[in-house]
Amino acid sequence: MAKDVDPQILYSAVRVTPCFVDRHAVAREPTGTGFFVDDTATGGRRYLVTNRHVLDPDFKEYRGWALESVRVDGHYQSDRYGGVLNATPQAVRVGTPAPVFPQDPSIDLALLPLDEHSEITVLEGVGGFNSSPSSLIATSEHFSSGRVTVGRQVLMPGYPGIGGEAAARPILVAGVVASDPRYAAAIGSRTFPNEVLCHAFSWEGMSGSPVLCRIPKESLTWEDVQNLGGQEVVLAGINAGHITTSGGTAGVLSRIVRADALASLLEQHRESGTSDRAIGSEPTP
Repeated sequence: MAKDVDPQILYSAVRVTPCFVDRHAVAREPTGTGFFVDDTATGGRRYLVTNRHVLDPDFKEYRGWALESVRVDGHYQSDRYGGVLNATPQAVRVGTPAPVFPQDPSIDLALLPLDEHSEITVLEGVGGFNSSPSSLIATSEHFSSGRVTVGRQVLMPGYPGIGGEAAARPILVAGVVASDPRYAAAIGSRTFPNEVLCHAFSWEGMSGSPVLCRIPKESLTWEDVQNLGGQEVVLAGINAGHITTSGGTAGVLSRIVRADALASLLEQHRESGTSDRAIGSEPTP
């Protein structure tokens, strides 16, 4: 990570396509981005994480419509072995009808459980996606202690829509933490609770992108100093879109929902049950 970006980071992002239907059976399929998290506290129950405004028709412009289905497109990227990429990424597509998902109405986050109890149809590939363990999620201590602070580098893979066309593969955007993450982001009279501003371009379609941050390790080994530069990566947040500017389709200031809000939402829904194997998990070699 200190020298380059592993393809697994790039391919951790997936394209999320909800299908909204109105009372006249007119359908709309906007696109967003998401990523998978394995909740290690429940034995690895898998969730698709994205913004609430991507999946909830009542959150914004599709108020009064119904969420009929969700399609997830992405690629499974295997590990590196000996520094060499083991295989080309495998295209994957799955779908689920009318999902019910945990959410907090006060936060622009949504969790879509994708486990053996969900109605999942594999439409292409073997049904496996890359995912991150919940231990990667930054805690409130990361923000209060200054480990995630202004100037830290962030990486944000997502599926931007440019000129009306969505990216076929995830595209990586880099930037830095721009506002003091100890406080709610604010622009003029607008305040964004549980959010931080990052100086990183966010195009339409990148809502829900994972935001990874390079931070100093708390303790260093000699190998760390030699190979990793004494840094590690945490999931600092979830991209919620750019600060709106007149006449532009992208903004250089992006709103990031802090990752500890995601950790809290996971905690609230751990009592909902676990599964032996999550749909969307890595394929069997």
